[in-house]
Amino acid sequence: MQCHEARPLIPSYLDAELSEAQAKPLRKHLLDCQPCRASAQSEKNLKRWFVEPAAVAVPRDFAARVARRAFAGDRGERFSREPLDLQPGLSPAAHPLRIARRDDERNLRFVLALTALAAGLLFALALSIQGLRLPASGTLRADDLPYLSEPAALQRLDELNHKEGRVDRAVREAGSHTVAGHRP
Repeated sequence: MQCHEARPLIPSYLDAELSEAQAKPLRKHLLDCQPCRASAQSEKNLKRWFVEPAAVAVPRDFAARVARRAFAGDRGERFSREPLDLQPGLSPAAHPLRIARRDDERNLRFVLALTALAAGLLFALALSIQGLRLPASGTLRADDLPYLSEPAALQRLDELNHKEGRVDRAVREAGSHTVAGHRP
């Protein structure tokens, strides 16, 4: 058997759809041919992902219980306050669905309380951040001065430095020898 004859038969072989007369030469070819064997292995791995679902066991008188609850006005909400159909022999307090509902409701209340607390903390944080002031020093504040061009800003800084006595003669002289208005 050649590869071009074997490859189309591999899916049928893996599904056990080939007769023994067709499967025997294919098995021999797969033992001898590594590329076809790899193709068969890859196909087999792919088929593992597609497993037939197990049959669902529907309880006895399920349709009758659904119809009875529907005619009684049950809309099918998960947290409905309607009485549960109890299994014989179980007390209403020990019914598994009633216990699961109580746990779900308790978890929901906890999550809602935690969410409300987090929202309150975020609101308090927002208020505290809003109350922070911008950095300010004397008469200069970051938000109260109009836009200054670069030369005007440099002149204003020079005035402030002269006022405070921080500028020495060498810095002023270096400033007068700038190229195209830029200071070194």
